[in-house]
Amino acid sequence: NQTRLTSNSGWDEAPSWSPDGSKIAFISDRDGNQGIYVMGADGSGQTRLTSNSAWNDELSWSPDGSRIAFISDRDGNQQIYVMGADGSGQTNLTSNSAWNDEPSWSPDGSKIAFISNRDGNQEIYVMGADGSSQTNLTSNSAWNDEPSWSPDGSKIVFESYSDGNNEIYVMDAYGSNQTNLTSNSADDLYPDWGPAR
Repeated sequence: NQTRLTSNSGWDEAPSWSPDGSKIAFISDRDGNQGIYVMGADGSGQTRLTSNSAWNDELSWSPDGSRIAFISDRDGNQQIYVMGADGSGQTNLTSNSAWNDEPSWSPDGSKIAFISNRDGNQEIYVMGADGSSQTNLTSNSAWNDEPSWSPDGSKIVFESYSDGNNEIYVMDAYGSNQTNLTSNSADDLYPDWGPAR
């Protein structure tokens, strides 16, 4: 059965389950700007986590459900932040003059893959969950996007425009062995590595 969980005059989008299934984080503009909210899986206790006038988006739960990575332009340009699942301790992890987007936690919670244009074009980077050791993994002249970790954390699947159109690639978690998986004349987009079976 379909159950409506939110009912307000704003828009609500991008719902994301917490790893234990007890909560749903989502984006809403119900309070005048785009913020991150959380609620119980039944829609109860809807609470705003980001209490600033900036734009906040692209949320990603840590594997243990204790933290949420997200993007915000509160410091003047689009950066990746992390906060506790209750909204506490909001911290800018990327802190640079470029834009940064699409945070994706490694399965063990120790790293975050993301995209950035700091080197002149859109590349896939990885950093420690505390923002340390930010490293360009793709390092090519193509547009690279949508990183998603394998369940064992050894590989990252992504999309790239390296071959003249959007293709799905996979690489080792350190950027080596980049391999085109789709290799056709159509656009292939939005890879998402499913859970281990």
